[in-house]
Amino acid sequence: MSSATPETVALSPQYNPGGELRSTLVAVPLSKTTERIPGAPVRRRLGEVLTDQGLVTPEQLEQALQVQTADPPPRRRLGQVVAAMGFATEREVAEALATSLGLSAADLSRVVPAPDVVRLLPRAVAERTGVLVLDRHPSGGLVVATSDPTNVLALDDVRMYTQAPELFVVVAPATQIKDHLTRAWSLSEDTSGVSMIAEELEETTSEDFGAGGVDDAPIVKLVNQVLADAARMRASDIHIEMQRDGLRIRYRVDGLLRDVMTAPRRLGPAIVSRVKIMSGLDIAERRVPQDGRSRIVVDGASIDTRVSTLPSLHGEKIVVRLLTRADSVPSLESLGFEEDQLKAFLASLAVPQGLVLITGPTGSGKTNTLYAAINQTMTPDKNIVTLEDPIEVQLPGITQVQVNEKSGMTFDRGLRSILRQDPDIILVGEVRDALTAELALKASITGHLVLTTLHTNSAVAALTRLVDMGVEPFLVASSLTAAVAQRLVRKPCDSCAEGYIPDESTLTLLGLRIDDILDATPLMGTGCPDCAGTGYRGRTAVYEVLVVDTAMRTVLMTSATESAVGAQARASGMKTLRASALDKAKRGETTFEEAVRVTHSDHSGGKSCHSCERGVDNGMVLCPWCTVPLDIGSCQACSRQMDPDWMVCPWCREPAATAAPASPAA
Repeated sequence: MSSATPETVALSPQYNPGGELRSTLVAVPLSKTTERIPGAPVRRRLGEVLTDQGLVTPEQLEQALQVQTADPPPRRRLGQVVAAMGFATEREVAEALATSLGLSAADLSRVVPAPDVVRLLPRAVAERTGVLVLDRHPSGGLVVATSDPTNVLALDDVRMYTQAPELFVVVAPATQIKDHLTRAWSLSEDTSGVSMIAEELEETTSEDFGAGGVDDAPIVKLVNQVLADAARMRASDIHIEMQRDGLRIRYRVDGLLRDVMTAPRRLGPAIVSRVKIMSGLDIAERRVPQDGRSRIVVDGASIDTRVSTLPSLHGEKIVVRLLTRADSVPSLESLGFEEDQLKAFLASLAVPQGLVLITGPTGSGKTNTLYAAINQTMTPDKNIVTLEDPIEVQLPGITQVQVNEKSGMTFDRGLRSILRQDPDIILVGEVRDALTAELALKASITGHLVLTTLHTNSAVAALTRLVDMGVEPFLVASSLTAAVAQRLVRKPCDSCAEGYIPDESTLTLLGLRIDDILDATPLMGTGCPDCAGTGYRGRTAVYEVLVVDTAMRTVLMTSATESAVGAQARASGMKTLRASALDKAKRGETTFEEAVRVTHSDHSGGKSCHSCERGVDNGMVLCPWCTVPLDIGSCQACSRQMDPDWMVCPWCREPAATAAPASPAA
């Protein structure tokens, strides 16, 4: 094995007649960490390897060493510091570390080790040591992956717990190892716990599922496992649904629901009651919806949850929303804004007064953008007050107020009270009626920066929606600073993404030709264990930022229609949601199929000009790209649309000769 380039372990999943996927080694020379092999390359320092391979510059290495030295004990490894600072990826660091130690590097993105093999090491030990058991070696030992092969004590623990005569070690990124450990003990892979609980409760009558029944350890353990499993899989919601034939549990990951497990129907009442107890809800009340909150701890991190119950035909359904932690609020730079969009949005947040609207449907990431904006503007010299229903993220340093309709604390009443609290910045969770909208606009005029959300499909529609709600156009024009529309698109999985060419139908829906993407670098995931076979992992946002300038204010004052506002926005250079999604698709940050899925409702529906094949909107009479007429003709007598092949108007019986000249249809 060369000391300059690490040999990558090729792990190929093979189907086992027993029904499991096992990973087998293909011609891989491996080294044992606890023995010195004659003729093995001399160990080199990781920093030297990183600089020799050009992964980091000497200056970056010096910065990383300074950060490592400043770390409180126990200090992080140099590779962890380099990856955390973004100088190199985890995979590149793993390969460099393998080179420095004379070991092999492994890419685990396409590996599916059998769960029973992974579980040869107890879960607590595996997570503590960061060691993944990959396979049994023909010599009788075990093939294990670790991100830190220098931790000899951890490897000794593994040898002791597994009773393996020897360990064959490969180096892999810590994130991949953690993901495999999570999957090995996830509910979708391991249903033994569910079966065990079902057997224990087989002879229990339904009347016994009261407060005492749900305190049984198996039910508590199962619910805890469901919550922890969802958090590790990056789920945003957990759906616990009673069906006619059993209990179904699903997770919403990257915006789409995934089936995780099914359980016997008899477990349903106990699981529902346990979740209710954790959330402070009334377990005896099953006829009306209830809402509650709870806090769970997963891998040492506290996660707030919001719980909602709903009576249904076969029993109560529960949805658990896993909320973003205060220390996990992303920065504005990481959300997905294009460079010019971010500058415009930051400029709107920098003004001392005005109204900033964040729009989009439910689940489009509006809350994340709001809290990121608050985090950006939060300083000790500003008084920030929020009015929310419900409070989703608890941020230190600001005052957060919960709306309570039953007690009379409505949005409009709460907003009036907040204005007497000497605020600098006000966050209103949602504008739901004309009164709240008018109060928010007036608050922005009187020297406050107001941030709020509105449910519209586009930034242009947000402006006209305020007018439609009964707010005077002059009030909108004088107070509104910016409107931001957003959607969430899935990102191709980093582990299995490959270049691809979108099909012709997708390009047609987007109003594109193949010539338009010749310079693009589109990517699409092929499916792997890291992304659960979906080809996508993680999401990013696409934005539409409309800045209300002098020209836009003039339009709002004179003709506050959606077409007029939209024309002025496009004239001022506003990038639409679809244009932002296409830019990301061309760079490989999402796919063209995602651009169609997420922005389909915001487009005309896929019409294109018959001449230049570019996208056009419904109602256009001329193509804005090539000026070819698009109108199919209308009857001059009754002004109704006519088909070019018609001989007579079917509504007023006028001959087609009197119709306006027809041109080819789009």
